[in-house]
Amino acid sequence: MRHDNHHLRVVDFGRGVCNSDLALRQEWLVTNGLGSYASGTISGVRNRRYHGDFIVATQPPAVRTMLLGAAVPTAHYRNAAYHLSTARWTDGTVNPRGHLWLQRFFLDGSIPTWRWSLRDALIERRIVMVHGEDTLCHIWTVVQSSSPVQLSLDMLVDCRSHHSLARAGAPTPSIERVARGVRLRWPLGVGSGPIDLFLQCDRSVPTPIGTWWSRMLLSEEQARGYDFEDQLWNAVRFDVVLDRGSTVVLSASTALQEPRSGSVLLEAERARIDAILQRANCPAAAPAIEQLTCAADQFIVRRKRRDGTRMGRSIIAGYPWFADWSRDALLSIHGLLLATGRHDEAKDVLSTLADWVEGGLLPNRFPDRADEQVERNSIDAPLLLVVMARRVFERTQDEAWLRTLWPALVAVIEGYRNGTLHGIGVDPADGLVRGGDATTQLTWMDARVGTRPITPRDGKAVDVNALWCGALAAMIDLAPHAGAPDGTWTVDLERARKSFMKFWNEDSSCCFDTLDGSAGRDASVRPNQLVAGLVLDGLLPRGQLSAMIDACMSRLWTPVGLRTLVQRDPRYCGHYGGDVAARDGAYHQGTAWPWLFVLAVRAHLQVGGDPQSAIDFIYPFLNHLREVGLGSVSEVFSGDPPHEPGGCPWQAWSVASLLEIVDVVGSSFAAGSTQQSTPRSMTGGKP
Repeated sequence: MRHDNHHLRVVDFGRGVCNSDLALRQEWLVTNGLGSYASGTISGVRNRRYHGDFIVATQPPAVRTMLLGAAVPTAHYRNAAYHLSTARWTDGTVNPRGHLWLQRFFLDGSIPTWRWSLRDALIERRIVMVHGEDTLCHIWTVVQSSSPVQLSLDMLVDCRSHHSLARAGAPTPSIERVARGVRLRWPLGVGSGPIDLFLQCDRSVPTPIGTWWSRMLLSEEQARGYDFEDQLWNAVRFDVVLDRGSTVVLSASTALQEPRSGSVLLEAERARIDAILQRANCPAAAPAIEQLTCAADQFIVRRKRRDGTRMGRSIIAGYPWFADWSRDALLSIHGLLLATGRHDEAKDVLSTLADWVEGGLLPNRFPDRADEQVERNSIDAPLLLVVMARRVFERTQDEAWLRTLWPALVAVIEGYRNGTLHGIGVDPADGLVRGGDATTQLTWMDARVGTRPITPRDGKAVDVNALWCGALAAMIDLAPHAGAPDGTWTVDLERARKSFMKFWNEDSSCCFDTLDGSAGRDASVRPNQLVAGLVLDGLLPRGQLSAMIDACMSRLWTPVGLRTLVQRDPRYCGHYGGDVAARDGAYHQGTAWPWLFVLAVRAHLQVGGDPQSAIDFIYPFLNHLREVGLGSVSEVFSGDPPHEPGGCPWQAWSVASLLEIVDVVGSSFAAGSTQQSTPRSMTGGKP
């Protein structure tokens, strides 16, 4: 990170936030590039089952397993004890309230940093995950004191899926002394075989404790309609005495660790982030873009290629509960990787996904539970693979790589032409792609309440057919570079382009959402039609494209994303929240999604719109980076004001869309700019 610009940090809070109830809600995240992570709140309150200090991807980047729920700190200074963490219990009490001692919290790049003020002592903690290694380090420093500080750390552990809560009577691990700490071993981890957790701390002899901390209230789980009472096992306690200026490192790892210097750990992570920022060519006066670039890095993970002999790349869809989804990864490639100069990793992501093409289809998502199977039920992800292959090739001009990818791209096109699972295939009557029925949900609008799809979108979906046209055009363009003939794709493309005009709805000056499905000609006004401006110039005549943009922006725009359904529709849900059924019922029925902004911007640019006006989309997120998932962008927002954030606090395609907008408009970002109103040139002045 550009540390001389520390005064420009996006996330930097004083007592006004740290000592308030905001500290009980605002969340931090660190990751290691393998799918493992740590997350929690500023205060230390655990609100989610996913809050923990060490959650390990046992089958990288998935099957995440909670090992260390919390390292609970207490400082003893001048004959007084100071609980530095905060806890909420099922009886409604919040005790202790350690955030009241918290003077400052900030993000140093991706490194969360706390500073507690205890009389004349100042104590600092930084949390770092070693990139590419399942090791987490708490780096404690006594910045200022007039006497030694004794630090006690209670290690609360469990071995369970991060999707689960602790079980009554859950087995506790065996404890074995090792150098500078202990090894905890659970004989049967998540999946199969034993799992080890090494807890080590310099200058400390661990004391076995062996008691359960029970009746912890997880308030976010309660609000979301899930089980919300948790428990963790206090395995051991580390006690260490620190003088002024001294540092100690507490590590949690799946392997025995040699002593590591806190300064070396910090400098290594800072150097890694500096290299990412330099490669991204971030404007020096744009701390928000720097922070978004740091956030982008958190989603990039390693995944073995399908043959198991090579290492590839993937993209986590969102933290904390999503694993890698093919659609999300493909929609995120431009913003997370191409816009940040990580071109080789973009190629790796496409190659890793291409391994999994079968019958022309990709896995919708990769499992995050040991007993789950891959499902190929995404109608749009395979077409996105082809479209994004062209975009990555345009940046890299790597013909050797393209040739290795080419068989998978051909397999996608042939799978759709010949027909494949879920009724997905080309209708011989008009050359458009159809798929699914009233009981399925194959597009990105995939919410289901019980067995009922909320937005089945079966038949011929407007976004799917825009992608089909874009994929055919990409194959024609790429074929000479892959050393291949163009097949009969030109005929297919011309037929599909001509038939695409069937989507135009003259009555609403925009496109039908679906044709020839259970909903007939579905005239719902949704943002899916904006894909027509994303993949192929001239798919709609310029006048119709401009009218479509005006219709979508005037009816669907919010400052934090496009609504998924127009407000006047009787199915519209303006609030995203409540239990599972309520949330899923609103997910694509009015909820606003930030990632959809990039569709509007690309369509706007296609009709010759002013690139500078598109940057207005970034401004509302200056404040949002300091609101929920600190330094990152939420998955969704309520469609009605005040547009409360919801879903995953850290969402890949939300971050990617903003970085892609900055990239495609070719403009530096003015850090000191204020929030703007609706971009006027994109709405024709409509409210």
